Amino acid sequence: MAVTAHVRNERQHEFCHMFPKQNEQVHSTVLDGESVLLNLNSGRYYTLNVVGSSVWDMCKGEHSLEEILSIVCDRFDVAAQQAQDDIGELIMQLEQEELLHTERR
Repeated sequence: MAVTAHVRNERQHEFCHMFPKQNEQVHSTVLDGESVLLNLNSGRYYTLNVVGSSVWDMCKGEHSLEEILSIVCDRFDVAAQQAQDDIGELIMQLEQEELLHTERR
């Protein structure tokens, strides 16, 4: 149990220093609350649901992942741990697809 708590505290600490920023070569539009992303470099399209769209909208390099997590928890009435896991996974996938990058500050 102590190990799990340690991992969570590390991840929370990490979230406060990570600032995701959209790749300038990605264009997006919102349709019915969902985002459609187009990576101009690869020509690939992506879709994000309403929650993912909300996260994407905040990825402008101004908000830390910790701030984004707090906003998502308030806006969508989701448990902090679930939101943290889901946002962490989403950010990782968006980075892998080169749709955004995360600045460490």
